[in-house]
Amino acid sequence: MKIGQVSKQTNIPVQTIRYYESQELIQSLGRTEGNFRIYDNQVIDQLKFIKHCRLLDLSLGDIKRINELRTNSHAPCHEVDEMIIDQIKQVKVKMQELKQLETQLKALSNSCTQSRKVSDCGIIKYLQESY
Repeated sequence: MKIGQVSKQTNIPVQTIRYYESQELIQSLGRTEGNFRIYDNQVIDQLKFIKHCRLLDLSLGDIKRINELRTNSHAPCHEVDEMIIDQIKQVKVKMQELKQLETQLKALSNSCTQSRKVSDCGIIKYLQESY
């Protein structure tokens, strides 16, 4: 099947599919006489796998390594476990950063006066002074 069909079946943009191919995450079967890339159902499954991994915010490098490990059913699982543990740590850091952002935004919101004039807006004054 052509790349457009793969895109529709996976709901992944054509440009992203091309990028994944350039990063060697997927591989086309070759090209047609008209120079269109052609793919099989295995690529559909691979793209769905990649999409799921991306939803977990795994890096393309991690996804590539997991794919390599997936092809060797006798490989030890600890490397995949370590990647997920690292991802959990990164998520915790992001959560702390988002909590700090929430605190800052609440403080900004509280700095707003009851006056409805933009010239008296505490948020705008803060933003102008902060940069």
